[in-house]
Amino acid sequence: MRKITVKDDMTPLEKMIVERGMSRTELAKKSGVPLRTLETWAHRQRIPTNVYQLYKVSQVLGCTIEDIIEPDLLEAAATKQA
Repeated sequence: MRKITVKDDMTPLEKMIVERGMSRTELAKKSGVPLRTLETWAHRQRIPTNVYQLYKVSQVLGCTIEDIIEPDLLEAAATKQA
């Protein structure tokens, strides 16, 4: 099994997964959030907006929802919609 290191361009979610020695698959199983959803968040294809899913992931990772989301991306998405 290869060792993954934290990089600057990773999402906060990815950094926490690596720091806790987990995989996305393991996080998906423990949180009940679909793996595909976690992958889209990790690749910044979708911004996590489902508060219940964010809450479940944060409970497994032992952090707050604010630790997972990226405020800059949320602001950019809001600006696009306006």
